[in-house]
Amino acid sequence: MNAVKTRLRSTASSGWSHSTGFALNLSRNGAMAADRAWSSRPAARSSLRKTLVLIVGATLIGLGVALFVHARLGLPPYDVLLSVIRDRLGITLGQAAWSMSALMFSIATVLGRRPRLGGIIYVFMIGTSVDVWLSLINDPEPLPVRIMFVTLAAACMISGVSLVIHSGLTGGSFELLMWAGADRGYDPIKIRSSLEIGLFTAGVILGGDFGVATVVYALGVGPLMRLIRQAMEDHRAGRAARLEGGRLDAGPLEPARVDPA
Repeated sequence: MNAVKTRLRSTASSGWSHSTGFALNLSRNGAMAADRAWSSRPAARSSLRKTLVLIVGATLIGLGVALFVHARLGLPPYDVLLSVIRDRLGITLGQAAWSMSALMFSIATVLGRRPRLGGIIYVFMIGTSVDVWLSLINDPEPLPVRIMFVTLAAACMISGVSLVIHSGLTGGSFELLMWAGADRGYDPIKIRSSLEIGLFTAGVILGGDFGVATVVYALGVGPLMRLIRQAMEDHRAGRAARLEGGRLDAGPLEPARVDPA
């Protein structure tokens, strides 16, 4: 396992990193898999905090997907295929997300990579959040409002993905399949990119909800994710430095003085 991680980081540093282009970060799944592949940063400390951060992140992603749906200008790349599953099976978009994740989790399990609890919680919360938000929001009619929905949706999704990554409990299907491929000697970064492009292409060909918002999101998700991750990393580093500085400046405690009566 350590050898695989070392090779992964070496591959990333030689040019297959998440900063090389938008094609490597088309969707939320790919962004999470990319970050987990070569990140050694510490996640949130306690299990409870990790779970809460994961749930908040998944809820924000669900809100973002719902806003994209109601804007009617196209869905994010991964959700284009989910919209096909929704329409063909007559189920909700959240249930389509569960179905697709269950399929990929099953394939990963057969290949020797079982889903973790965090990944299962994430998938459950995504599907639930998408369906709940869809039922609470109405379709706007004016185009400026629909564009505003897309802008807010992108902000929610990118912030949500950043929080899920920060929780350290992702364990998503893309990540599992990427590691399964790495176990067999395949380039994990190419596997992730192939999954993103392949599923997106299938969704477009099958008539999924593709539109201008899909293109805008695909082009912008990579750069915006890097900005947010850098901001979170700077905050973490600054907090650690402040805490360390506080310990160094405290000095030894002196006994309290008692004035004579």
